[in-house]
Amino acid sequence: MESVRTTLGPRGMDKLIHKGNKTTISNDGATIMGLLDIVHPAAKTLVDISLSQDAEVGDGTTSVVLLGGEFLRQAKPFIEENMHPQTIIKSYRKACQLAVQKIREIQVRVSETDSVAYRQMLERVAGTALNSKLISSQKHFFSPMVVDAILSLDTDMDISMVGVKKVPGGSVTDSFLVKGVAFKKTFSYAGFEQMPKYFKNPKILLLNVELELKSEKENAEVRLDDPSQYQSIVDAEWNIIYDKLDKCSGAQIIL
Repeated sequence: MESVRTTLGPRGMDKLIHKGNKTTISNDGATIMGLLDIVHPAAKTLVDISLSQDAEVGDGTTSVVLLGGEFLRQAKPFIEENMHPQTIIKSYRKACQLAVQKIREIQVRVSETDSVAYRQMLERVAGTALNSKLISSQKHFFSPMVVDAILSLDTDMDISMVGVKKVPGGSVTDSFLVKGVAFKKTFSYAGFEQMPKYFKNPKILLLNVELELKSEKENAEVRLDDPSQYQSIVDAEWNIIYDKLDKCSGAQIIL
């Protein structure tokens, strides 16, 4: 728990962890806890809590570790006095209810109908989350970008639909949002100068099959009564290929 305590907050410090042949610099609680060699069962529980928080929410990993560790610290004297664990659990659940009630009392609601106030609130929330990140000095640049990315999602808010592509070189302020699908590819093949770099409303082909005749992987036996039937089998195979080609015809971009 002490390993991540100093990473919390807007002035939290980064940790440099050398494990094996890899060196990691991070102030993310889940990343740090995942890299540490932890043996104690209670500490492993905190690691699992941190990873679950990261998977479910994507933030607050350090806070959940510190809160969980403090709960264990405060419960230790009562356990040593032979208090039943269920009594302690009930107390924590009651405290949780009081905390949730207090949060609901001080919460601020912003109606989505007021689009300006709603967006300003989202940008402030994004900026607060970025305060503890390496890009905190550019939070005014990234906050609108983050909000645009989230607002482009459906109502189910599937965060996995938002990805980050890292390109070496340049500045972090060269970052931009692509409202679509981004592929990290370089134009370094022969003849790329003549290839078009921009398409407007193109037909895109997503291809996961090979457009060629392939021999059967499994043993197959075909019995013919007439030698002329052999040609019909060959024609049927080619017709399958022609049908695929007809569906692909006209595509401007093939992925």
